[in-house]
Amino acid sequence: MENQIQGSRGPARLGPDCPVYAMPVATFTLPPHRHTNSFLVGSQEFCMVDAGALDDEAVQALLDFLRHQGGASLSRLVLTHWHPDHRVGVDRLREATGCRVGIHQWEAERIENPPADFTFQHGDLLEAGDTVLEVVHTPGHSAGHCCFLLRGHGVLFTGDHILGAGTSIVAPPEGDMAAYMESLSLLLNYPLRVLCPGHGPVVWEAREKVLEYLEHRRIREQAVLEGVRMGLGSPETLVPRIYTDVPEFLHGLARYTVEAHLLKLEKEGKIRRALSGQGYESCP
Repeated sequence: MENQIQGSRGPARLGPDCPVYAMPVATFTLPPHRHTNSFLVGSQEFCMVDAGALDDEAVQALLDFLRHQGGASLSRLVLTHWHPDHRVGVDRLREATGCRVGIHQWEAERIENPPADFTFQHGDLLEAGDTVLEVVHTPGHSAGHCCFLLRGHGVLFTGDHILGAGTSIVAPPEGDMAAYMESLSLLLNYPLRVLCPGHGPVVWEAREKVLEYLEHRRIREQAVLEGVRMGLGSPETLVPRIYTDVPEFLHGLARYTVEAHLLKLEKEGKIRRALSGQGYESCP
């Protein structure tokens, strides 16, 4: 998606039968991504998912888009989670459109001055005109991370739970690998056709991508467990052995996810803190 529509600052429709418009915004975020994707959903009364670093040009492009839709309005902005690259544009967007902002209660509690006008929880239905988004609570990347399902179309807005390219970072103590993998499994219960991620291209093989993510995490976890059995008991020693398929400049980020796997394996009784006090070791 990024390669297809970066040339246009305004929202670009995903398809003729899909009331979803993508709007990637250049935002300081984690590599290799350079944009945060916002998505407009609806027809005359729109809802937006996430708000990256919207500058004056991006805001004007959005306002022009709404005007060209016959004087449409943006009534709601819903945030997948509290991380700055997904909410940095909230104030500017609210000032320009008067939209109301929503976020999961647990995420609102992480922000000193939460930008939320309302909060939601798993299973809530968020309406904006003829648009209905179902809240799917997907903890793991953050405790209150949520995806949003566009009912009747099988479109899931995934934030940082599933990305269009690469994999998501799970960074303790906020990130929880057990919760993350459970949340991935949860998505298999929904009739998904398309994934609209917070970063990277749209994914048109939704179920296959969820299964791919689950299998990837299981393979990584098995590699972590085998590494600990070999005496590699810390993220610093495990990452170079396991992440040979990842550029070295990303190894620092990979350490967070390896730490999350170690904590999960410890809770499951498969490894323990080393008696030396340094790293982990296999349980006898």
